[in-house]
Amino acid sequence: MILHGVPVHVRPDLVPVEAIGIEGGMVAAAGTLDEVRAAMPPGTPERRLDRGAVLPAFIDPHLHAYLVATDPHTNALLRRARDIRGLVDLVGTLAAAEPEDPGAGRWLRYHGYEPLLLAEHRSPTAAELDRVVSDRPLHVQSRTYHESAVNSAGLDALGIGRTTVDPPGGRILRDRRGRPTGVLLESASFAAEARSGREDAPDPAAWRSRLEAFGRRLLSLGITRIGDAAVPAAVASAFVEILASAGVEAHPLLVGSRIDEPAILPGATAKVLIDGGEFCHLCMTGSQLRSLMTGSFRANTGPEGGVSRAVGMRTGFPRREADGRWHTGLRFPTQAGFAELLRSAAEAGAALAVHAVGNGAVETVLRERDADRGLAARVPLRVEHAMVLEERQARALGAASLPVVAQPSFLVTTGHELTIAPMPRPLRLMPLRMLRESGVTLAFSSDYPATPLEPWASIATAIDRRDATGKAIEPDQALDLAAAIDAQTRGAANALGLVGAGTLEVGMAADLAWWDRDPVGLIPADLPGLVALETWRAGQPVHVRPAG
Repeated sequence: MILHGVPVHVRPDLVPVEAIGIEGGMVAAAGTLDEVRAAMPPGTPERRLDRGAVLPAFIDPHLHAYLVATDPHTNALLRRARDIRGLVDLVGTLAAAEPEDPGAGRWLRYHGYEPLLLAEHRSPTAAELDRVVSDRPLHVQSRTYHESAVNSAGLDALGIGRTTVDPPGGRILRDRRGRPTGVLLESASFAAEARSGREDAPDPAAWRSRLEAFGRRLLSLGITRIGDAAVPAAVASAFVEILASAGVEAHPLLVGSRIDEPAILPGATAKVLIDGGEFCHLCMTGSQLRSLMTGSFRANTGPEGGVSRAVGMRTGFPRREADGRWHTGLRFPTQAGFAELLRSAAEAGAALAVHAVGNGAVETVLRERDADRGLAARVPLRVEHAMVLEERQARALGAASLPVVAQPSFLVTTGHELTIAPMPRPLRLMPLRMLRESGVTLAFSSDYPATPLEPWASIATAIDRRDATGKAIEPDQALDLAAAIDAQTRGAANALGLVGAGTLEVGMAADLAWWDRDPVGLIPADLPGLVALETWRAGQPVHVRPAG
């Protein structure tokens, strides 16, 4: 097949070509139409496209298709309430629509609220949830899964009481009398996610149907390959097979029965959490801490003081540690045991995808890698998020050839709240340009459902870096269009360890998307409106937008 008639962007940093030739699922020729015709076998069929442009298909190396398919109520709570009362009423409405309790102890689960965006800037408590559901365990999950709330029956089902100690890497919030409030952070929330999901296991046919539907949605957005950031090893084979049947190539990052339990298996990639999400590991000098405290005081007494104080509660009280620096956030046991994880991965022949949001977590990865470079060289590593960094760390990541999987859309979903109090220099928030200029291979992903799934939304945000209010966040860290598309295609393929994917150069897989407009020349605000007319996987259409 020869495609022509519109610009074909074989790679975002190259001048587009007139045509490409596809044979055996691969790109066999690219250039002018005459050049491609000459390179292809006689009689090769041709197709003239009438508008738009062709680009390499997108790759999303970090999202949560497994969790989406497992939970029919994914995003059921997303931005549907302004305050705790409205959220609790919505939970009550959803619970009332459920079938009657099929058995004692069966959980109700709803997902998608954003604590900082509620008027109270917090999660609901067990007492508040009891008002609408008191007879069954209830688990209400935040959009990112790193925070959640349960009702009193949920606390009982989890065995959480006044004397229950905080789990490693997590926290059980308590009132002034030491009683659990029902709000669970990080590993405590993941334990509740695993328990509530296990005891209310999805119907296998329904799970397959939801996963297939999600696969079709990915293709409609021009995405043909994904990395799923938390797939239980026990179901990984079925997960890959189901998505393949829908036309999507999946690469699971393996966990055990919980999101925070890495599963290290030969030839696979394990997902490793070493710091929290919202409660990430930040590390500061004394002068940086003073700068942060001064900025926080001003923000706390300003017009958005409530949000600022809520963010400060998430940061936590700084602790001075043996290195003389001040540390905040929640850390998982895997951070202290990261050297042992490297050894286990090397022995198994496995790779590691390391969740490291804060600069303190990134420093652990760099330090342990440098402590035994021979060992580290045997373990393919990628760093997830790396949202808060200083230039020294960016240069070290580049020198170590460690790809960073970033999510620009977090600047929209949480950027405003995170920048009410200025980040103390030299720390930078999502320093995309600094990473790229330091030689780091950048890969963009959605982390869906934590941020929107649409790749063009990530690309647009990487270019204009605007938060939800329209304010630009550290605009000097913006990328141009070519670099942003490269991160969502070639860079994403690199992060997944894929060879022969991510561009439409000769010899590469013919994974492409035909868009209704050429993104070149569009302003960032117009990019999310691009529509995939067709998506091809290995030279075959796997998504065709219905006419009209």
